[in-house]
Amino acid sequence: MIQYLKNKPLIINTDLDGLISGLILKKFLNCHVIGFSTSTEKIWVIDQFINKLKNVCFVDMYVVDQNTFSVDQHIISVNEEHHKLLSQNSKKINPNLMNNKYFLPNSSYYAKYPFGTIHFIIALLENIGIDLTSLNLKKNIENISFIDLILRSDDAMKTTIASEYIQNAKNWWEWLKKMSKNGPITISFIEYLSQIDSLYVTNKRDQITRLLKGNPFYCSSSDGGINDILEGTKIKNSTKEYFQFIAEISGIDLFDINFNYKTFKGLAKRTSLSLQQKKELISNNSINGKNIFSYAFVRSSNRENNFSYTLTNKW
Repeated sequence: MIQYLKNKPLIINTDLDGLISGLILKKFLNCHVIGFSTSTEKIWVIDQFINKLKNVCFVDMYVVDQNTFSVDQHIISVNEEHHKLLSQNSKKINPNLMNNKYFLPNSSYYAKYPFGTIHFIIALLENIGIDLTSLNLKKNIENISFIDLILRSDDAMKTTIASEYIQNAKNWWEWLKKMSKNGPITISFIEYLSQIDSLYVTNKRDQITRLLKGNPFYCSSSDGGINDILEGTKIKNSTKEYFQFIAEISGIDLFDINFNYKTFKGLAKRTSLSLQQKKELISNNSINGKNIFSYAFVRSSNRENNFSYTLTNKW
């Protein structure tokens, strides 16, 4: 499936998961980053792609349109019925679709994929025989290594070592190892994690947070997300420095960011779906008659506001 993204234009998230995914796909599949998103309500797109969004692949963000590529790691199926429908679409690349995990029942949700899109992408690339060993996971800047940043993505390190989901993490690392066909980079993640403890995780997480949220990057969130990347129509200097830092530590040349960008803003909402709304989502990809641009189940069914979705008038 991942080979279908070769030479594709990408829209990636601005956090560590999205940026590293974009760099890896650029290097190994010759993809081109033409835009960015916050994964909820904002998308920034190069002017010449404004009317071509159906031709791009959204990374770390599930997009409902059935003809649009997306690679992400969220729970998107309501139940087994919905899963059977969504998993037929080869343009939706998602570990939960590949490994039969859905929102209902809760036992399935609790066993969902717990890591970032980047860990999934790397395993898929290794699966099709791409040699990723040119990546220098040990490259270190300011006492933070490239592997630390990869494993900070979507809190994979914490989930594996210092959470209540350790067994689920172990299960999924085994799944990724098998998916990667014992790929050396995936195995490097597993071996690295086996050598660290919860104190290391806490200290490294705090160190990365201070770096990303401090001068000169000023990221909005501890995992590197940025809510506003532009000054006018150009990417602002602090964001450029952040992108360049991630590119430097990865050892991959940064994608071109010297463009004019247009901002699209949708309406991001959180709710809990009624039985009728779940049926509507399965049959029509809509809620209350309004077409959804993107969505994910972000909490189990016994918690409020477990469904996150975005509405937009622009496609």
